[in-house]
This record gives sequence, structure tokens and C-alpha cells, in this order.
Amino acid sequence: MVDHTGLNRDQLAYDASNTVNAPESGDTSGSRQTTVTGEACRRATVLLKAELDKGRKLEEMEGEEFYGEYFAKTDPLGADVPHPVSHVAYGYATQVCILNESGYVEKIVAAHDVGRAINPLSVEGQIEGGVVMSMGFALTEQYPLDHCKPLAKYGTLGLFRANQVPEVESIVVEKEGLKTSSGAKGIGEITSIPTAPAIAAAYYKLDGKFRDVLPLKDTPYERAEAAARLCR
Repeated sequence: MVDHTGLNRDQLAYDASNTVNAPESGDTSGSRQTTVTGEACRRATVLLKAELDKGRKLEEMEGEEFYGEYFAKTDPLGADVPHPVSHVAYGYATQVCILNESGYVEKIVAAHDVGRAINPLSVEGQIEGGVVMSMGFALTEQYPLDHCKPLAKYGTLGLFRANQVPEVESIVVEKEGLKTSSGAKGIGEITSIPTAPAIAAAYYKLDGKFRDVLPLKDTPYERAEAAARLCR
């Protein structure tokens, strides 16, 4: 808003959406929400800026609405078209796992291309949260089901505790190219996708064993988690 209208922050107010006044907008997902909402907002600001450029004052436009809409259209999987569109914004991520001498994860370095980071601190938090989530998936979590019915209590799932989380170095890569949403691609599920393969690759470098089942076998975490279960 500030970038596209020339208004200062004191002239702006954010009215959180709710189901009373928000129109149906389809699914909400972490990886596309910044792009979709941001572009709709940008389009609305273009209309407002056009009126401001005519010399109109905000006070004169009291009660007027400037409506921006963006439909992130994609083609269905397997669509028989020459150049199918699977996503409206393509990101990139790479992660490195560092093990200590005892075989525990000492550090995860996670670099993510987000286009433009609208809120860098929030982006870092998203990366860190995704990494921790995927570490549990890779190393300690067991979620037994019987016809979709959970068989374990929350406290026994093997989620990482705060004192078990290693250092996570978040590298936010900003890259120009996307024209929508002022260049923001957003970040969501992609933060948890590279972590498990990075960890598996680190253990392969450590002992030459190729692990293809999650949670990974023959790691210090497997032994520690098994001992912890005996004490519960």
C-alpha cells in the first residue's frame, strides 16, 4: 500500500477479514496466499492511486471502494495443453544438514527464494518452523493409525522439544522476476520439504547407509526415542 499509493502508514488501517464480509476466495494455503492476496491488494491500490493522481484527496473519496481481484488460475494435473500452468509462482529451496561427532543434528542451513520478503522476520520464522516440523518427520515422529483413527497420545508422538532443536540458519533469498504481488512469492510448505532428504544425505555421508524409510533407522534419535518410550 505504501509503495503503490504514496500514502504514509498513519493513513492506512488494516481491517481483518471475517466470514461476515469476506467473499468466497477458494482455498487458503501457505505457499500461495501471499501471492494471491498481495496481488489483489496491489490491483486495488492501482485504482486508488489513479484517483489520487487526478488530484483528489482521501477525504473526497470517503465511502468509495476500490476493488481488486486476482484469480490464480492453474491447469489441472495431466491437462492436455501445450504448456500447462501448475503454479502461479515458482520458488526454490535448498537445505544442508550438519551432524556432530555423536551423530546428532548440530545445524540446519536453509536457503529459500521468496521473491520479495514482505515481512523478513515472519519469513525466517516460517523457515525455522518448517525445518523443525520436518526434523520430527525425519527422525522421531511415529503417528500410528488404524483406519484413520489415531492410536497414540499427543505426548508420545515424538515431536521435537525446544531443548532438542538444533541451530537453524535461515537464508532469505530475494529475487526479482515475478510481476504480481510486488514480487512476493510467499513461503509455506516448501520449508519442510528439503529437510528430511538433507538429513538422510548427511547420515549417508557419515556411514554409507542408504535410508529410504521415515523416520530414519539407525540414528541416535531412534535409540533415544525408544528409550524414552520405555520410561513413559
